[in-house]
Parts: sequence; structure tokens; C-alpha cells
Amino acid sequence: MFKPVFHRTAAYLTGLIILLLIVGTVPARVASEEIQWRESVEVTLEEAEKTSKPIMMDFYTDW
Repeated sequence: MFKPVFHRTAAYLTGLIILLLIVGTVPARVASEEIQWRESVEVTLEEAEKTSKPIMMDFYTDW
């Protein structure tokens, strides 16, 4: 009588463990890519257009 419940619970736990392993390893692979800092906006925009990659611009001031 309890056998099907146990098998269902074991299947859920197995799925949860696999999901946690996937979620835990993906950010580590993404974080291993190094950020490439640029100082020229014009050159960066040209390069981004050629490679079809997005850019992030961060402006800071301490007014």
C-alpha cells in the first residue's frame, strides 16, 4: 500500500536533486567568463555591432 507513495516521493526527490545540480552549476559556468572593460565608447559600439553582442554601460558620479 505504501510502495507507490514511496516510489513517487523518490522520483520527486531525484528530480529535485538533478534540478539543484543544474541550477548550481550554470551560474558557475557563466561567472567564469571574464568581463572585458573598455574605455572608448565609439570603438565598443562598433565592435558590438560587428559581433551582434549587447553592451552594458555604467555611469557613476559622486555629486
